[in-house]
Amino acid sequence: MSIIKGFHHLTAGVRGAQEDVDFYVKLLGQSLVKKTVLLDGEDPIYHLYYGNPKGDAGTLVTSFPFRQKGVKARPGSGQIRVINYSVPQGSLDFWRARFEAHGVAFDHEVVERFGEQRQRFHHPCGIEFDLVASDRDARMPCVAEDIPEAFAIRGVHSITLSLREVAESILFMQEAIGFRYVGESGPYHRFETADGTPGTIVEFQHEPDRLQGSSIYGEGTVHHVAFAVDNEAQQMQIKDKLFALGYIDTSESVNRNYFRSMYFKMPGGVMFEAATTDIGFAIDEEPGHFGEEFQLPPWLRERKDELLGRLEPISV
Repeated sequence: MSIIKGFHHLTAGVRGAQEDVDFYVKLLGQSLVKKTVLLDGEDPIYHLYYGNPKGDAGTLVTSFPFRQKGVKARPGSGQIRVINYSVPQGSLDFWRARFEAHGVAFDHEVVERFGEQRQRFHHPCGIEFDLVASDRDARMPCVAEDIPEAFAIRGVHSITLSLREVAESILFMQEAIGFRYVGESGPYHRFETADGTPGTIVEFQHEPDRLQGSSIYGEGTVHHVAFAVDNEAQQMQIKDKLFALGYIDTSESVNRNYFRSMYFKMPGGVMFEAATTDIGFAIDEEPGHFGEEFQLPPWLRERKDELLGRLEPISV
C-alpha cells in the first residue's frame, strides 16, 4: 500500500496576481489560503495558495504570477496538462452558465471518460482545467454568495499528464510510488491511490507527437504536483525506494515553511513532489483567518516592506 495519501497541492505559473485571485476566488469560489512569496531565487514573486477554507491537502492549487518577471514557460509533453476539479453530479450546467456570464473560455461539448462527465475551461493564462462530476466526494464545499453548495467545487479531483511515451511511467506509478493501475480509455491511462475517491487520481494522456515542454518556473504551465505524506521520514522512505530502483534524480527534503518538500521526476518528465502534512498553515495565521495578511518565513521577515514594495498590490 502506498504511503502517499493523495494530493497535497499543484503549482502553476500564471500571468498577473490580481487576475489569478479573481479566477480562483471570484469565479471558482476558492479561499485564498496564503499570500507569501516563492522561496527560490532573489526576485520577489508571489506564492498564492487557494483551496477550501481550512486549507486541506488535496484542495490546494498554488500560483506563481510570473508576468511581473516576464518569464514564459513552454507548454508541451512532460507536464501536467490539465488540472481537474471535483464538483457534484448535475452541476455542470450551472458552471457553463457561470463561465458564459464571466466571459471565461470553455468548451461547449461535455466529454465523458472513465464514467465521469467533464467540462473543460481555461485559466486566463491558458492553463486547461476540467470540472469532473462525481458523487464520491465528501469534502467541504467551497461555497460563495453566488455558488450554492449543490454546485460547489470540493477540491482537486485528478491531474492529467501529457506524455510522449507511457510504458516506463506506468511501471513507475505502480512500482515506485504505489499507485494502482485501474484502466485505460483510448489514449488515457488512470491510476489511483488510497480509496480512489477524488483527490487520489492521476491520468496519463499519451501524446507521442507533442513536443517536450519546458521545466522552468514561468507563465502558462503547471510546474509540479505535490503528493501528501505524513512527515520527513516518509519522504526518505520514498527517496530510498526511488534510489533502489535507479531513479536517483531526487532532491533533499527542503523547508517550505508550511511543509517540507522532496522533489523527483517521473520517467515521462513531469516534476513530482512529496509534501508533508505535519506543519500546516496555522503557524502564522489562526484558522478562520488564513490568507488575510502577507506572510513570510522567519528568514525573510526583516525584508517584508522591501518585498511588498516590489509586488503587485492585490485585493480579495
